Order: sequence, then structure tokens, then C-alpha cells
Amino acid sequence: MKKIIGIVPKSEKFDPEQTNYKDVYYLGNNYVKRIEEAGFLPVCIAPVDGWISEDALNLCDGFIAQGGQRMRPYHFQVIHHAVANRKRYLGICLGMQLIHRYFAMRKYVLDRNLSGDICENIIDILAKQGVVAGHLERVEGHRMDPAPRGMEDAAKHNVDIVPGTMLHRLMGKSTIRGASYHNWRVKDPIDELKVNAWASDGSGTIEGIEYADNILGVQFHPEVDDLLPELFQFLK
Repeated sequence: MKKIIGIVPKSEKFDPEQTNYKDVYYLGNNYVKRIEEAGFLPVCIAPVDGWISEDALNLCDGFIAQGGQRMRPYHFQVIHHAVANRKRYLGICLGMQLIHRYFAMRKYVLDRNLSGDICENIIDILAKQGVVAGHLERVEGHRMDPAPRGMEDAAKHNVDIVPGTMLHRLMGKSTIRGASYHNWRVKDPIDELKVNAWASDGSGTIEGIEYADNILGVQFHPEVDDLLPELFQFLK
């Protein structure tokens, strides 16, 4: 049987000023295509009111988190489940930033010896106390316009991969081309995470991070075409 890869949707919801018919989740078609091309079975792990059931998480062999604008509780649920169960997690754009936010907040929780579930503490602190430990900052010139089909290279820039990293072993090369659609970047990565890629433009923009052998994040968008299949094979 094919491995089941859970796609973490992005969402636009929970605005008290809107009708509840505005509470929606989104899947990008390209993410589904790349997972299927890699030989896996793609499924959406749909939250209910911002939370994913443990049954849905347990069903999946690995996860991919899409790009997007908003961090929700279910995003941290998925990373926590992947870390605790040593499942593979590929985070793209916002998905990479979520990895860093999770580990930064986990350090905050552990350093203070807070009792209770780590993930619940993280979500509670972010929601109720407003502690920001994600270390994100704006970056100019990296939000490219999505290119027409067949012209995706117009939105790409060179990405330098750090030798000796998991990403370098996966790709088998030191430079790749990545599509860039982001306004924010990770700043001051915590020690638990290894930086595995940088933008080649000299901006100091981190383009990839990793943890152990099962958590991988990239700031660029490999799903725009089929030229970086190795990244999706990481989920095997």
C-alpha cells in the first residue's frame, strides 16, 4: 500500500465579523500533484474549528505543510505529532517558518519547566499571552509574481545548499533554483535547527532548515513545477 501523506491546508477563517460560511480551508493543486508523482497517496487532514483529530494524524505516514499567511493551532499539532512520532514533515514557505516557531516556542516552554502538554502550552502562550518567539523579519524583493504555466523559472532565484546537510544529501548538488513568493524570513535560528540553504543573492535569507532526519523546511516553492522531485521523495 502507498504511504499516506497528509497535506496540511491553509485557512482563512475565525474572523468574528464574518459569516461562518467564510470559514474555509484550501489545498493547492500542485502540492497534491507532486505528492502523487512521488508515489504517495495524498490526503487532506482537515481540521474542525482549527483542530485536527488524533485519528487523522495517526492515519498519516508523513506530512507536507503548504505556504500561506496565517499560523493556526493545527499547524503546531502536526509538527508536534511528527516530532514525537518520528514521522517525516516537509514544510514549504510558511511551513518552514512554522518549524522554527514550533521549536522556538518549545524551547520557551522547556526552559520554564511548564507543566502539561508541550503543544498545548505552545498554542496557549501564542494565543493568550502574545509571546512571539518566531524571529521573523520582512525581506524585500523575494515576493515574486506567480509566473504563467510553463514560465515558472521567471519567479525563481538561486539557492545555495550547505554541504553535509540532509538537504545536500537529498538533492545531490550545491545550488538549485527555487521559486520565491514570500515577504517574511526566519531570523536568528535556534541552535536545535540546522540551516541547510541560503539565498544566493547576498541578502542573508535562510532558504532551508532541518531537524534530525525527519523534519525539513524550505522557504522557496518546489511544488510550482516537477523539476525538484527529490524534495518530495524526502517523504518516503
